[in-house]
Amino acid sequence: MKIKETQTSKKLRGGYYTPSNIAEYLWNYVKIGDPIRLLEPAAGDGALIEPINNPYLSIDAVENQKDEAYKIEKNIQTSNVKVYAEDFFYWFEQNKYNKYDAVLSNPPYIRYQYLTKKQRAVQSEVLTDNGMHPNRLINAWVAFVVASISMLKDNGRIGLVIPSDLFQVTYAKELRQYMLRNFVELNIISFKKAVFPDTEQKFILLLGVKGQNNTKFKHVLVDDIDDLPDLNKVSYEPVPDNYEKWSDLVLPANDRKFLFDNKKDWIPFRNIASVEVGITTGANSFFSLTQEQMKDLHCDNAVRPLLGRSVSVNGLFYNKHSLIKNAEDNQKVWLLDLNGQDYMDLSDQLKSYIAAAEKENINAAYKLRIRDIWYKIPSIWVPQAFLLRRIGKLPKLVINKIDAVSTDTFHRVRLIDNINVNLLLIAFYSSLSLVYIELAGRSYGGGALEILPGDSSQFKLPAINYKENIDLNKEIKHLDALIKTDDIKKISHFCDKVLREKLGYIFDNEQYEKILGHLQQIRIKNK
Repeated sequence: MKIKETQTSKKLRGGYYTPSNIAEYLWNYVKIGDPIRLLEPAAGDGALIEPINNPYLSIDAVENQKDEAYKIEKNIQTSNVKVYAEDFFYWFEQNKYNKYDAVLSNPPYIRYQYLTKKQRAVQSEVLTDNGMHPNRLINAWVAFVVASISMLKDNGRIGLVIPSDLFQVTYAKELRQYMLRNFVELNIISFKKAVFPDTEQKFILLLGVKGQNNTKFKHVLVDDIDDLPDLNKVSYEPVPDNYEKWSDLVLPANDRKFLFDNKKDWIPFRNIASVEVGITTGANSFFSLTQEQMKDLHCDNAVRPLLGRSVSVNGLFYNKHSLIKNAEDNQKVWLLDLNGQDYMDLSDQLKSYIAAAEKENINAAYKLRIRDIWYKIPSIWVPQAFLLRRIGKLPKLVINKIDAVSTDTFHRVRLIDNINVNLLLIAFYSSLSLVYIELAGRSYGGGALEILPGDSSQFKLPAINYKENIDLNKEIKHLDALIKTDDIKKISHFCDKVLREKLGYIFDNEQYEKILGHLQQIRIKNK
C-alpha cells in the first residue's frame, strides 16, 4: 500500500479508528468465550472497547499516543479498564508472558522505516520467537497480530481489523501459515467497498479461536460494513491451499474450486519469461530528458530511448513511431546513460548540467551517494518487453522494438530464446492469464492493481507451445487496435477465440471470462 507519511501519522494519532458497528460485531464474537481478561494492544481512543458491557471483564488497553490514551480514561466509564500510555512493543517486552482470554484490535499500519531501532528489534524478536523470519519489508501490523496471538490462551478468541495485505503481500505469507497453525477456527470477512475511504488500503475482519487442531475455515465477501454476516449461517470451506497468496478468497467457493480443478489449463509464466524491476535512477528528474534537453546538452551519444510513463505507450509495441510521437509531445523520451563516458569528454553543457545538480544536492540522495560516480546508473540493460507496474483496468505487456529502457514505472521482462512473441501477446491477454494476473497483484482501494516482480511467479499462461511457428500478424494487428480501447471483455474474448481457432487450445473460456469479470467488478467498480 502506498501510504503517504501524512497518512501514516494520521493512523498513529488515531485517524482511522474502527466504526462502531464493526466494534460491536467483533465484541459479540469474542464474548462468546466468556472472557475474564481482554487485551487491546492498539487502543486508540477506545473505539473497540466501547461496546463492551461486561462489568466483570478485566481490560488492558495499550496506546502509544498519550492524548488518545487520555480519551480512553475519560470516555470509557468502567473501573475495569487499565490504560497503558506507552508503545506496544515496549509494553510487550515486559508483559509477553501474560495470557488473555480475548483480544480486540485494529493494529497500526507502520512501515519498517518508520519504526525506531528498538521497535525494530522487538518486532524481529516477536517474529523469530514464533517461527517467522523478520525482514525490512514487514509492516508493524504483522508483529502486532503475532504478538497478540502469542498472548492469547488456548480457546481464547480474537477479533481484528487488519489490512487485506494478509491475502496479497509476500511478507504476510508466513503469517498466513502461522494463523493456520494456531487457530482451530478462522473466519475472514472481506469488503467490496472501502472500510476507510480516506486511505487506499483495503481492510478485512479476522475472527478466530486459538488452538492447534485442524483449522475450520470460513470466508465471507460482503458489500460494506453494513452487511456484516451471521457466521452461524456461513458454511465451512476448505482451507486456502495457495501458500503464496490468498487473493482468490474474493471469489465464490465454486470459482475457486474451478481454478483448482483446472490446473492442467496453464503453465507458469516463469517457464518462458523472468521479470525484474525497471531501472532505479535515483533521480528521474535529472536522468530523464526530453528531445529538446538532449539537444541542448549535446549528449546524443550518451542517451538511450526511454519508456518512462504508462501514457507513453498505447498498444502492444514501443517502437520508433511511439518515440517520435512522445518526443513531439515533449515527453521525457531519453535516459541519460553516462556509463563508459569519460567526464573530460563530456560537452560543456552536460558538465554544467551535472554541476547544477550537485549545487542543488541532487547527488546527496541515498541511491546516488552510494555509487562510485553518482551520475552513472548501474544495471542498465535492454529487455525484450516491459510489464506495467501499476495497473488501472488493463495490464500492459509491451514488446520493445527500439532497444529502449524503462524506469521503475515498468518492469523489465526477459524472454527465453525462440519465443513467438505474437503468440505470447495473444496468450497474455487471454481471460485465463488476466484472471491470474488479477489474483497475483496487490489491489488498492482506488481500484489500482500493483504488480511487483515477485508476483510474476503467480502468473499463468495457457498451456501451449510458445515456440510454435504460426503466423498471427493479422490477429496481432486487430489486438493492437483493441488494446487501445481498454475494453478488457472484448480483448480477452478475442484472444480466447484465437487460441481456440488458430491453436486448437481447448479450455472453458466462458468460465474464465466470468471469473475475470467478477474480479474486475470487485477491484474497479466497487472501489
